[in-house]
Amino acid sequence: MTRHISRRSFIAGAGATAAFPVRGRASSPANPDVIVIGAGAAGLAATRALRARGLGVVTIEASNRIGGRAHTDTSIFGVPYDVGAHWLHSAEENPFVEYAEENGFDVYEAPEEFDLYVGNKRATEEQAERYYAAYEAVVHSIARAGQAGRDVAPSVLVPDGLEWHALVHLVLGAYSMGKDFDAFSCVDWWSGNDGTDFYCREGFGTLVAHWARGIDVELGTRASRVVWDGNGISVETSKGTISAKACIVTVSTGVLAGGGLQFTPALPLATREAFNSISMGLYNHIMLQFADNVLGTSDDRYVHYLIDLQGDKPPRGAGLLTNVGGSALTLADVGGGFARELETEGAAASIDFARGELRRIYGSGIDRSFIKGHATAWGRNRLTAGSYASAEPGAFAYRKVLRQPVGERIWFAGEACSRHNWATVAGARESGLDVAAKVRAAL
Repeated sequence: MTRHISRRSFIAGAGATAAFPVRGRASSPANPDVIVIGAGAAGLAATRALRARGLGVVTIEASNRIGGRAHTDTSIFGVPYDVGAHWLHSAEENPFVEYAEENGFDVYEAPEEFDLYVGNKRATEEQAERYYAAYEAVVHSIARAGQAGRDVAPSVLVPDGLEWHALVHLVLGAYSMGKDFDAFSCVDWWSGNDGTDFYCREGFGTLVAHWARGIDVELGTRASRVVWDGNGISVETSKGTISAKACIVTVSTGVLAGGGLQFTPALPLATREAFNSISMGLYNHIMLQFADNVLGTSDDRYVHYLIDLQGDKPPRGAGLLTNVGGSALTLADVGGGFARELETEGAAASIDFARGELRRIYGSGIDRSFIKGHATAWGRNRLTAGSYASAEPGAFAYRKVLRQPVGERIWFAGEACSRHNWATVAGARESGLDVAAKVRAAL
């Protein structure tokens, strides 16, 4: 099969992080102009841009590393494993691709070929054509609604119970948006950019850490409250209170909606509603390590398979990426409601599920080469409360609300605030730069 299915496919027509300096309060400006909360791509981009313009900036990060949801680990499997962001989306305009190429990283285009299975056999041409027909019908339904401004869920448009519905639902919903068809907006889906996907052999998180070299961040410093009742800003943290003229908040909408960061006085109602309306989806990796390429696939080979219909329940299946980077690692990615079910059951249940799906396709012989597995749990991560954000049905307008400053002192940035590259690291970086320019102008 050669018609590659991208994560949003219609628009065109964790210990390997590099060492990072931790600065004490004495190395930070005594009276900073700006406080940046969060050292993911948005916070790092904003920090660098503001400091380049001569502004005093203190950047704090609750965890013990930078990068946020872009993080590569080499300790688990002995090779780079992106526990968060893995794809460099829209490579044609993704600045991380150019940076990687200029700095000696091995970045390469994601192969377009994929395999399609029905049970333990390759799909016949007739079966494949039926799948493509179902897929294209759903894509066009969502795209037409989005283009027309119909801010409804795909579930309103797409009939359930058809032969390939569960797989189409998985590919366009859980595997792309981190949400099921009843939980995101067609207009929001339509607003996102698409393009060629790239991989970084050293790991996307490693690349981001390299890009962020030289940016001082106060790690292990968790913000608990932002006070903006005077002329400036005070941020209460686990290491004391920091005062400044302005604050850039880059934590996820999931953390903000859940009250993980408090504001005094309370933020405007529309802003608070935006946190819940541009809500976090869930997309988890289940990585399986084998002693050799027991599946017999080429490097970075996508595999899709017919998923049993479960009525109106979230599709109980995974998007497979086999022989990742030629490493004999296989990703079984799950999203949406089913990802939440597995996350609740625990890592062992997730790994067992993924192994079971591979057995259905490739047979029980794969067990002889199995070494170990790992499952992420981004929904239970208190610093993210999910994987990436998208608009709830009927809530697309809140994207704009989220980008509005509060009192010309509090700005929000991150992938959720990107106009067209949301759900991506590049989008988070873009948002950070955009907000930095606005903060500089305001100050």
